[in-house]
Amino acid sequence: MKTSKTIHSFLLSEQEGQTILTAQEYPWSVLQVVPTTPADFDRTVAALKQRGMVAHHDTDRTFCIIHLASGDHDGQHPERHITITQNNHMQIIDDLKDTMAQAAVWYETNIIESLKKH
Repeated sequence: MKTSKTIHSFLLSEQEGQTILTAQEYPWSVLQVVPTTPADFDRTVAALKQRGMVAHHDTDRTFCIIHLASGDHDGQHPERHITITQNNHMQIIDDLKDTMAQAAVWYETNIIESLKKH
């Protein structure tokens, strides 16, 4: 992963049996962890990329991350509203990609590695 200007912290939760990571900083992304296997990894990532943004860890092939929402979360957090314009849309996409990449590293380090130790 490349170096980032922002270090994100994530809230881990489960919703409807799915693992969710919520970034606690701009762009306040809600991300889903999608489990897979090394054998199915490439197929899983390709299928998910047809539906939206996907991130994964550099070496771990047991999960990937998909983007569900960012910003005010359908009005639940109006203070987090993000106005997207023709002038800033690429920066917002870059910020989302950065957040998602950090989420993949965070999940591998804090969850996967922790489980391997037990």
